Amino acid sequence: MASFFHNWSHPKRAGALVLLAAMLSFLSFLIFRAEYGVLNFGDSDLPPYQPDTLLEKVFNTIWFAVTIPAGLLWFLLLIYVIGIVSISDARRAV
Repeated sequence: MASFFHNWSHPKRAGALVLLAAMLSFLSFLIFRAEYGVLNFGDSDLPPYQPDTLLEKVFNTIWFAVTIPAGLLWFLLLIYVIGIVSISDARRAV
């Protein structure tokens, strides 16, 4: 991946990270809506509590596997943009 980004400018790299993070966030939203809106997995949250079915556990695992990398990519993008801005400000000050 580093060799793929090698000749890209900073805005292109940031744009690619935004696109990837947005796609993962949208996929996370779709999984969440399918889980609680369409399939009604949240109906066992009131007493008497029912154990989660295997399908619910699979949906939750997939949702966490998509949501956590999306959040990490947004955080990485924030750190990247702060770094680029601070480097450009340091170059202007000289």
